[in-house]
Amino acid sequence: MDIFESPDNEIYFALFLCTQGSCEMVVNDRLCCLKAGDAIIKSPLIQIKVKHKSEDFNIVTIFKDEIDVLAPIAEVNIEVVQEFLQQNKFYLTCTPKEQEDFLYRKSLIDGYKEELLTLSQSSKQHIVVQNIIALLEQTTILEYARIFLRQQDFETVKNEKERSIMIKFVFYLFQNYKNHREVSFYADALNFSPNHFTRIIKKASGRPPSQWIALVTINQAKKMLRYNNTTIKDVSIELNFPEQFTFRKYFKLYTGISPKEYKKMNT
Repeated sequence: MDIFESPDNEIYFALFLCTQGSCEMVVNDRLCCLKAGDAIIKSPLIQIKVKHKSEDFNIVTIFKDEIDVLAPIAEVNIEVVQEFLQQNKFYLTCTPKEQEDFLYRKSLIDGYKEELLTLSQSSKQHIVVQNIIALLEQTTILEYARIFLRQQDFETVKNEKERSIMIKFVFYLFQNYKNHREVSFYADALNFSPNHFTRIIKKASGRPPSQWIALVTINQAKKMLRYNNTTIKDVSIELNFPEQFTFRKYFKLYTGISPKEYKKMNT
């Protein structure tokens, strides 16, 4: 599977660094060439298709995590986040020192993630390490944004308004999906009627908001179900379903299998 693809249709935010060779790719319908020293971000709003890569091409995942890890950044830096997510160029060229810094951050993040696997999910240490990982990933993407903003002469982006609304919706969604799975909630938050809001999101992303809501909810449910010590009841309560039956019905509707079957296959 290509490094830019996500297994199980998962939603994630990632930062990659090309350390060798080159790769031709289509990023949001725009052809570009990634070369050694270039860093590139991947989000649900950035679609990447690899066309051709050199035999010596190598790319390193600096970090890859759920987009809600980055939600606190959006809350206090929403204009900055919108600005670089809206651009037609989603990669930058790093200096040798910047490449070294990104690789060092990767070693820290990977080390803490390995430690996390050894800890009980309910322990205080697990929570602390999880928070450290989130902070490291947040500072890493802010460092990327700093370099990116320094380098760019910003272009006029087509459908800028729609894309801006889509970006806000994604971050609102990750902040509220446990309590709100109604399109009307997000439409109201962004001052649109549900029908108009649906048209905007579908135009900007190819998916209506109802699909985004279901995708985020199901992905979180799958993540929780993969933990050995998490029960279906735990997941149902965490996601604020009124009862287990409702959660089981919702999960099967969007996955084709029951939560019990999914857990058996993935733990």
